[in-house]
Amino acid sequence: MRILLIAYDYPPLASPQAIRWHYLTRELVALGVDVHVLAPQLPVSCTALAVPPGVTVHRCAAGGLAGLLERRRRRSSSAVARPLTPANAEVVAPSTPSLNWKGRLYQRLDVLIGLWCYPDSRGQWRKPARAALSSLMAQLRPDIVISSHEPAVSLELGIDAANSTAAWLADLGDPVLAPYTPRRWRRRAGRLEAQVCVKAAAVSVTTAQTRELLIARHGIDPDKVSVLTQGFDERAARGAWNPDPDSFARDGEWHLLYTGRFYPFRSPLALLEAVLAQPRVRLTVAAPEVAPECLALADRSGGRIVFLGEQPHARVLELQQQCDVLVNIGNALAAQTPGKLFEYLGSGKPILHCHSVDDDPANALIRSWGRGWVCRNDRASLQAFLGTLVESPEQRCAELSRDDSGIAEYGWSVLARRLLQRCEQVVKEKVR
Repeated sequence: MRILLIAYDYPPLASPQAIRWHYLTRELVALGVDVHVLAPQLPVSCTALAVPPGVTVHRCAAGGLAGLLERRRRRSSSAVARPLTPANAEVVAPSTPSLNWKGRLYQRLDVLIGLWCYPDSRGQWRKPARAALSSLMAQLRPDIVISSHEPAVSLELGIDAANSTAAWLADLGDPVLAPYTPRRWRRRAGRLEAQVCVKAAAVSVTTAQTRELLIARHGIDPDKVSVLTQGFDERAARGAWNPDPDSFARDGEWHLLYTGRFYPFRSPLALLEAVLAQPRVRLTVAAPEVAPECLALADRSGGRIVFLGEQPHARVLELQQQCDVLVNIGNALAAQTPGKLFEYLGSGKPILHCHSVDDDPANALIRSWGRGWVCRNDRASLQAFLGTLVESPEQRCAELSRDDSGIAEYGWSVLARRLLQRCEQVVKEKVR
């Protein structure tokens, strides 16, 4: 089986989507698949993620402003970033990166480009990627092409591939037309989503709610849409699952950890305020950007709220095993579940899921796993929960399952086997 993956976000990028395909392609190679990736040449940060051994990456120009920045980086000998290590990682992340006048100009240009380029400035990859895809299709003759969404430009490229002889699987993940889609792009996003449902031989999404939404919205054949969740790395060192109260807060404080990103629909303010009100709780946050009001709360915490900034993926996994409770903040969107929730399963630590909507799919997952607690994402609810956690840990720990077997299906190797089986099925149907 030869697979060609079209992915704007792929290692050395370390975005959530790049992490997803880092693991899936690694495990596909382990299963004997010949994996090729078409990706743009982009600037790399100090938190770069390694390309898995055995994966062949074909890079082309990113186009537009991103391509210009990469060319400038290559010409500059001082552009090599110092690797971030645990020794120098304990720093507070600024809310906005400090930019010189050129950086501010590029930032403004990027915003302006996004006004006319769909879905945003990353759409400038469309032209160079189309040329590269045409050449790769003739050269590689893949059995199947997979598009990694987001951004939506990878889906448009997948449609090009579907018009050739190869089968096409669209790893949609989340809907193309979502509540956060800019108004100017909603009609185009809806058309593209409908076209994907027609053209793709198979569609994968990360939640059952998204699957149901696509079926209802486009009348797509239910057999065509499968759920391929995010996962955790079974190969990484993993702490033993131990829900006994005496295994937590050994220094007299409950140490909470949040790793991930913040968005307008995923706010940490209620959590920070609740932690500030509970002197026996401290919170560490590993996130690339933090709003000024969050930093202001950290300044008032006496060192109990610490922002580390963006960390290398391997360091994030280490931090997850060093805390007492992992915090997941749900999206204010019922059809989406943050991938960090599944990554947390590999840590052996309980999860506190803070939900903003009652039909958040993560609520049912946490309860079925018995690996943590569900709490409304508002200050009063979180403050009450933390109070009980501190004063009556036996009560909270009694709510946790002692069975550790229910999470095995979310390991990346298991998910990759399911993806490969789906690809084999699609290829057979295409041949018929």
